[in-house]
Amino acid sequence: MSARYNSVARLVSPGRFILACDAVSEELPPDFVRIRIEFCGVCGTDRSFYLGHRDEGYPISLGHEHCGTIVGVGDHVTTYQVGDFVAIDPNFRCGSCRYCRIGAGHLCESSTINWYSNRGYAKFIDIKASYLLKLPEYRSRHLGALVEPLSVAINATDISKCTLAEEPTLVLGAGGIGTLLIFNLLEAQDGEIWIYDKARHKTAALKDLYPSRIKILDSADDRVFSVVFEATGISDGFLHGCARLAKLGRLVVVSRYHSDEPAIPDRLPWKQPNIYFVHLNGNGDSFPKAAALMKSSWSPDHDHLLSFHPLSNIDKVFAEYGSDHANKKIITME
Repeated sequence: MSARYNSVARLVSPGRFILACDAVSEELPPDFVRIRIEFCGVCGTDRSFYLGHRDEGYPISLGHEHCGTIVGVGDHVTTYQVGDFVAIDPNFRCGSCRYCRIGAGHLCESSTINWYSNRGYAKFIDIKASYLLKLPEYRSRHLGALVEPLSVAINATDISKCTLAEEPTLVLGAGGIGTLLIFNLLEAQDGEIWIYDKARHKTAALKDLYPSRIKILDSADDRVFSVVFEATGISDGFLHGCARLAKLGRLVVVSRYHSDEPAIPDRLPWKQPNIYFVHLNGNGDSFPKAAALMKSSWSPDHDHLLSFHPLSNIDKVFAEYGSDHANKKIITME
């Protein structure tokens, strides 16, 4: 464990990151590992903190879609070794509370526990080994940063019980999570899908990848769908999803509404819909599924959906978030 100093991006107030230089402990707790972070995705939740829509006190360290290489292991760690390439599932599951016992570990009564010193916008993290998943050999290491958000998309798809070949399906929002929802649906099933986003360049980029399987919804089109995934992150997206839902349809909400919680439309109950709110990546089995799907199906052409930014530019990445045309943004720890 040769690292002595750690660069950490901390949000010190809404709209302002600073890069701190922290001393690194020479010793690890016995059940911890030290990871040199290589890539960390930018999540909509991170941006809600940046905009001040969520305030859990400052300074705060962000970033939870991270991957990297183990550079140190505690004395009690036997399942991982120095040199392993891993992704981090940031969700704590105690394994013994009533939610964990019924297969809903993502709702663990102790879920607020975080056994690590900082999050993914940093050069190093110390973290309990139980959070890790050893990754396969990818053609490029940045694919590891997509495993955690893809696991959320897989959980949403599982909850929806969606069958593309039989049910008209719409994904609203083509940002990071919406893009991974579309990727998972199309790679796991036959059939076609409709997508919509106000940023037409994002939907166009996806259609270029799947020209015969994606249809882009025009805002003037009044068709309805059996399954609607809502991944816009804004209340208008929820209302749009309600309007697009067929009778007895299923609305699967992946968004978090931190600044503008939507109301339920008056006539929505007339459709007798089922509405599901997706929380995290479920009980955790979606995490290895996501790692395997990235290995088998994410091609070099899919990389055109991504943009990469050094940790030193993190403040600019968040400040100019809307002007970056990429569907998904990734911070690199160069």
